[in-house]
Amino acid sequence: GEGGLREAVSRAHSTMDRDGSGTLSVKEVYEGLNSVGIGVSEEEVQRMVAAADRDGVDGVSEEELQAMMSDIAEGKAVMKTAFRQKGAWLPGFLARPLVGLLEMVGRLDAKQDQKLQGKVRPYKDAGEVDQGMQGLQGKLSQLVLENDAVWKREENRREQIRAALDRAKEEKAASHSPGAADSGELVSKLSQTESPGIILGPYFLLCWLLDVLFTNRPIQRFWFLENVARMPYLSYSTMLAYYEVLGWWRASSDVRLIHFAEEWNEVQHLKIMEALGGDRLWIDRFLARHAAIFYYIILNHVWLFSPSIAYNFSELIEFHAVDTYGEFLDANEELLKSMPAPQEAIDYYESEDLFLFDEFQTGREPATRRPRVKNLYDVFMNIRDDELEHVKTMFQCQTAEAQIVSPNSRKQKAERQAGAK
Repeated sequence: GEGGLREAVSRAHSTMDRDGSGTLSVKEVYEGLNSVGIGVSEEEVQRMVAAADRDGVDGVSEEELQAMMSDIAEGKAVMKTAFRQKGAWLPGFLARPLVGLLEMVGRLDAKQDQKLQGKVRPYKDAGEVDQGMQGLQGKLSQLVLENDAVWKREENRREQIRAALDRAKEEKAASHSPGAADSGELVSKLSQTESPGIILGPYFLLCWLLDVLFTNRPIQRFWFLENVARMPYLSYSTMLAYYEVLGWWRASSDVRLIHFAEEWNEVQHLKIMEALGGDRLWIDRFLARHAAIFYYIILNHVWLFSPSIAYNFSELIEFHAVDTYGEFLDANEELLKSMPAPQEAIDYYESEDLFLFDEFQTGREPATRRPRVKNLYDVFMNIRDDELEHVKTMFQCQTAEAQIVSPNSRKQKAERQAGAK
């Protein structure tokens, strides 16, 4: 609670105040943070000290540190950083009342969250966290993700797809080529899944918002993404059932089972990010919950208008997730390998019952992918590979000439046919 936070901040201030002056200098804060595994530069510490030093006197007093940590706990620091990202893009007369409104909602959300914590999952106050957990939190705070690097990776991937499409078109034009038939099929499928401009605008807007709100906060970004990422599959299942009730047409029941398995997979990702503290700030919870509901409603209408466009948008989002996780893995490989895997990840990926895990991977036969989980690097690599399987499934939903059959149903049918012979 609040008392635990105050005690923890008081102890931290006393520990870092090595000269006993009662205020913390830039050097003391820099050495104190790095000594517990929180890697920051002197320039970053200077900005932190300048923000905390509210009375203008050289150094940060305990009261000023308490106020700064309280702001961070309530999410104010994140909001102010977001609104001032790359210049004051939101006018002050709009930003101030908006921040005030969000802070008021945040206080209500925080009270409700405290009531639910004990019922939803175990929770420890900042003052109750043991040294091992503090060390893990210190390492998690060092994880980085560069927005520009993610976009560069995405552009390279798009360029590779365009190059593959051009080669396929050339082979198709040369009808005497041995691979002409396969190339023609590839051209047809890639053309079907080319994203129309009507969905590229919302896609780039969503990605830009993620860049602004979650700069240098990768775990929180992933928690937000996994909250939103489960909504398409819930929406598709809803609309398929809606179509059946109206009697318009009945899709294979396997399709709904596949979408349920996809949503279940995203829920497991969400639980992993929660175990890493991705949902600790109320502002992140506020944004994620409302964004998920809004996204679900919009996708219902998009799917009603055109299932292919809805699937295409999901393919874009899942591909962006693959690029984001891939960049995150490359940028933090050594650090991630030094951290243990959350129990939530072990329980999911090493479960004895992986029926649903196989069910959403329509491009694979059941039991052909069994991830290992030795450390946090393995966890994020498995999540990235899951997202790639979602991409393949969304691609198939757009291009399949017949109804999609789930992997386990396909296996059972093959076994029945083999037994009949």
